[in-house]
Amino acid sequence: MKKWKCTVCGYIHQGDEPPEECPVCKAPKEKFVLLEEENVSKWRCGVCGYTYEGEAPPEECPVCGVTADKFVKVEAEVRIDEKLWQCTVCLYIHEGAEPPMFCPRCWAPQDLIMDMSNPKPIPDQNRPDSTDETEADILVVGTGAAAFAAAITAANEGKSVIMLEKSGVIGGTTRRSGGGFWIPMNRHQKAKGIDDNKEDAIKYMCRQSYPQLYNKDLEFYGLPENEYKLIEAFCDNANITVDFLEGLGVFETIEDINWLGKNQVDYQSNLEENKGIRGRILFTKNEQGLVGYGVVLMESFKKYAKKHGIPVNTHHEVTKILRNDQGRVYGLEVKTRAGMKTFQARKAVIFGSGGYTHNEELMRNFQRGPIYGGCATPECTGDFIPMAAQIGAKLGNMQGAFRAQCLFESKLANPNAANNCFFIPGDAMFQVNKYGKRVVNEKRNYNDRGMAHFAWDPNKGEWPNQLLFLIADKRTVELWEGFPPYATTGGDAKYLIKGDSLDELADNIKKRLDKLAAHIGSYRLDESFADGLKETFKRFNEFAKTGKDLDFHRGDYEYDLEWGSPKPANPSVEWPESMDKNYTLHPLSEEGPYFAAILGSSTLDTNGGPVVNENAQVLDWDNKPIDGLYGAGNCIAAPSANAYWGGGGTIGPAMTFGYLAAKHASK
Repeated sequence: MKKWKCTVCGYIHQGDEPPEECPVCKAPKEKFVLLEEENVSKWRCGVCGYTYEGEAPPEECPVCGVTADKFVKVEAEVRIDEKLWQCTVCLYIHEGAEPPMFCPRCWAPQDLIMDMSNPKPIPDQNRPDSTDETEADILVVGTGAAAFAAAITAANEGKSVIMLEKSGVIGGTTRRSGGGFWIPMNRHQKAKGIDDNKEDAIKYMCRQSYPQLYNKDLEFYGLPENEYKLIEAFCDNANITVDFLEGLGVFETIEDINWLGKNQVDYQSNLEENKGIRGRILFTKNEQGLVGYGVVLMESFKKYAKKHGIPVNTHHEVTKILRNDQGRVYGLEVKTRAGMKTFQARKAVIFGSGGYTHNEELMRNFQRGPIYGGCATPECTGDFIPMAAQIGAKLGNMQGAFRAQCLFESKLANPNAANNCFFIPGDAMFQVNKYGKRVVNEKRNYNDRGMAHFAWDPNKGEWPNQLLFLIADKRTVELWEGFPPYATTGGDAKYLIKGDSLDELADNIKKRLDKLAAHIGSYRLDESFADGLKETFKRFNEFAKTGKDLDFHRGDYEYDLEWGSPKPANPSVEWPESMDKNYTLHPLSEEGPYFAAILGSSTLDTNGGPVVNENAQVLDWDNKPIDGLYGAGNCIAAPSANAYWGGGGTIGPAMTFGYLAAKHASK
């Protein structure tokens, strides 16, 4: 019996032929490669982490396209006795007798986690119908939050719509996300008497997105006019968008109340311009009346589309934007299983197709530093960028991304999965670089923390923070087990490095990096690492005893104390010991064992691409709209630039500009 491997999610199929569609990730038949017989060598791509089985490496990596010389032979791996379960949403692999109640990466429920030894298609009762039609008033590319907001809005403007999805799964990166959306001046705030207003909200957004330009005394607060108008358009229409969708019955919103019983703060609530406003993040209410995450949001969109006849064609990859002699976009060339097709749009094409996290060439050429994967779905390869550029679209924010740290070795093992570490739980822990020195407040938000990896040393010509090492004691790992990267059992346990002393831990980190040499370029621990680690350990413990982090001010901010400090996984544990002290800090034990995890910078997704105006119209290099072409979400130059305004800071603008695109295109 032949074995076939899905190059997207790693699923192994046995049969004379590969399946028509992967039962885990819905990748088409052509994404499978034939594996050789048992007892053959394993080779790992040094660029993307793809694993190949055969006597020799492939001439070309089927995932990222690099040549055979980029592959390294993998040492024999220990056989896993536990069952393997794969989240069909984010592709995370769990080892254990039973699946987890929720995916620890994307919070997908247990019924979306598949037994890899007996994979069966998961019923998709909310899946919208497809269509054989190839013409509509509006074509929408993608099926995430931006795309569905656009499609539903256009349909309610009386326009016919066809949605085109590159993959076999509906939902895009939104489906993998926490599912929150950042909405200033929302109805829940008003009901509670929270004084949120346009002027303060815009000042905060301008200050956080463009600190190098912001000046409260200048026109547009110092920003270029289009950048200001994008922020203003979001602020004016975000609550209108959500109220519109909620009024249609697409979903019901719920406010997010944290473990202290408070509405959430924004991610830079400490900025003067923020004024400590709470309650801007909303979620979809699930069937139990509680907070629903990305899967719940997407199921709500799908259910509405199915009920109201908005068709979604999967396995439809857009390859070209069509423009007539007058310069108007009138359609798309699309690659389907049946061959190439032309789809025509009587009024407009709206892209909501995601960023370029999984395009190795674009990542290498445009990102500002070393990046290791991201949360985005594997289909996020930046397709909109070259297509729009070919018809004269202006590009912007190409170096940008929404960021987070990732569990580096997990990314290498499963490169298309979501390997992000959004929060760093625990109190007796810190992060150090190759010199054993702390470089960041470990409790800051994931987007800003992810940028700490991009420090450049001009004297040594290196990225000293290319990788960072999370150091924790046994108590912390056990109390917060289940929160990435803490694990003592299952598949993730192998990513924790253990040492009975700090010297042994340092030596074991060095040995682990030696094994990873093919993936990290010239990066190595400095000879001073062990001494630096011990000095940092001593200094951190002194801070923990006094409750004052003199180096990075951990615990001085509301974000650190709330978002950044989730309670232990075991609800019976009494933590914190006291609310009157800085509970983000606790001395590490003077006795081992100690643990380390290797962290890199990753993305939620990139957020650069064609520049749009306040109507979500794509602009050319003369700043004039390209007639009939619109964009929203991570495929465009983000209205927020590199800032993450608060929880839901991607989905809020994505839905809003999807709504604005459809409203304008429907006129």
